[in-house]
Amino acid sequence: MSSLLSHLTIFNIAISWGLLLLIWLVQIIIYPGLSRIPSNDFVNYHSWYVVRISAIVLPLMIGEAIITIAWAVWAKVSIYAAVAVGFVVIIWLSTFLLQVPIHKKLRSGKEDSHIKRLVATNWIRTIAWSLKAVWVTVAAVQSI
Repeated sequence: MSSLLSHLTIFNIAISWGLLLLIWLVQIIIYPGLSRIPSNDFVNYHSWYVVRISAIVLPLMIGEAIITIAWAVWAKVSIYAAVAVGFVVIIWLSTFLLQVPIHKKLRSGKEDSHIKRLVATNWIRTIAWSLKAVWVTVAAVQSI
């Protein structure tokens, strides 16, 4: 394995596991916890949360996309790289077609049905990030 490919693999593993930990916190604690926020505080809290989480997650997601695509390009025709790119596509589609629109609805106020849908649809990202982290780790072990 070339030096660049080795570095891309290490970066891919690191960012994948970091995002995996983050998404599990969101899935198990943060999103279900939205239902515990009092209705009169919800709009302010939700706005505060979205600004802060976006400042963390968006750069990580962009970095993950860049690293995963670079890894795929450098690895050439690798099933590991192709599947990893597929997981990133699923995560981005889920984020911008499902979770972001629900967050936009929650901007106007607490609605338990929206929170339940947010938790339910977020399993797509949770599973995809979990599988991707394991997948890129297995890819690295296979290339040793």
